[in-house]
Amino acid sequence: MQYKSKSAIIIFIFILVSISACTGNGMDDPHTSPPFTEKVSNTTPGNLCDNALYPIKQGATWTYASAGGPGGSFTYTDTITSTRADGFTITSQFADLMRAQEWTCQADGLKALQLGGGTAAGLSTLGMTAAFTTSEITGISIPKEITSGMQWNYSLKMQGTMAMPGDQQAQSDGTYSVMMQEMGTESITVPAGVFEAIKIQANSAIEIITIFEGVEVPIKFNGTTISWYVPGIGFVKSVENGDFGGTTFSAMTELQSYNIP
Repeated sequence: MQYKSKSAIIIFIFILVSISACTGNGMDDPHTSPPFTEKVSNTTPGNLCDNALYPIKQGATWTYASAGGPGGSFTYTDTITSTRADGFTITSQFADLMRAQEWTCQADGLKALQLGGGTAAGLSTLGMTAAFTTSEITGISIPKEITSGMQWNYSLKMQGTMAMPGDQQAQSDGTYSVMMQEMGTESITVPAGVFEAIKIQANSAIEIITIFEGVEVPIKFNGTTISWYVPGIGFVKSVENGDFGGTTFSAMTELQSYNIP
């Protein structure tokens, strides 16, 4: 396989495992986050979608900027475009692409049913599109209640195709899994403001086989992402470090503004 072809696949895999889902009310001046307690839980236990780390409200929007990854620099805006008693839809708007991601609300927290967020952003910057279905989704994305040192897992299988340079299609099938752990709290500063945030470390692993130009290409990736979430606002920052084919990278995503009705 030519180097260019393999590089395109590797960049796509980076995009696939990037964690950039939840976001948060944009003003020009810095904000102070709501008070944090060691045990974060919902204030309305009767509402299945209530979550202290991710406010599920119709019309809520969060705008992010990402840089440092193989996909280059880009911005995107997440909007909760639909809410239901047992789930919601996040629509991600990029420069020339819009993607929708479905979530379900469970007794133990919120679970993403599809790949989304910054995933589609990277595809947009590379002029690539993909069609994946997910199955055998286990674990939780954002817990209903998070305590000091808590650990949790999330995994899924994926099958589909992606459009590669030259209008070619590549069949791709694989698995994605991540183990997350609460790492305490920190005061962080991003363009959207100054916040007291909960720090979460995620160790991701992906195994995928892509068939491109008649060649079966196995890809394995292991990476570590540190994310910061603010109670009542959501995801505000992440730093991801990884290695693809001997090339290391450090990608950072920061909240630029947010609006929560």
